[in-house]
Amino acid sequence: MLKYQRLNMLVMEMLAWHEMLYYHTVTTAVYAEAVGRTLGMQDKELEWLIQAVFFHDCGKITWPLALVSKTRLSDDDRKLVKVHPITGEYYLREYWPDMPDPVCRVVREHHERPDGSGYPNGLKNREIHPLSVIVAVVEVFTALLEHRTYRDRSFTKAEALAELKRQEFPGEVIRVLAGVGEVVIGKVVGI
Repeated sequence: MLKYQRLNMLVMEMLAWHEMLYYHTVTTAVYAEAVGRTLGMQDKELEWLIQAVFFHDCGKITWPLALVSKTRLSDDDRKLVKVHPITGEYYLREYWPDMPDPVCRVVREHHERPDGSGYPNGLKNREIHPLSVIVAVVEVFTALLEHRTYRDRSFTKAEALAELKRQEFPGEVIRVLAGVGEVVIGKVVGI
């Protein structure tokens, strides 16, 4: 995927915008690859999963940097947050003109939820691409393990898995995540 020089530029923009965005992306990609392989994905499907998860949050680079450190979001802030999947899709299409459609869908759908409570389109169940569901689970899991300004502390792995169950994410993906070792700056340890 990084054969396009412009994609390398997008990666560098993500890193320059905020280091944590880059590390979140790398960590989430490593977890997603482990989940995809455990679920038996191969070839194109696994490649699409990894590509999509790597760029799932690229739309955030359009945010004012101050948004990252806020402990409470205003209504306007929330509106801006909820368009990053659409913005990310546009950015990715600009940087990667022949992006595979499944990658595009995952970037756009990674905040959709089976019950329809997600964004940007409020999709439900089978309307959401299966790869988008995996990315959603892994992305939430990774975010829970990370420090965030709006929380007092990070979740433990057990707490994060329990939260995924509470949010009614697919049990199969949660079980696979439970078996994945800790990811430290893009490296899986303890498998």
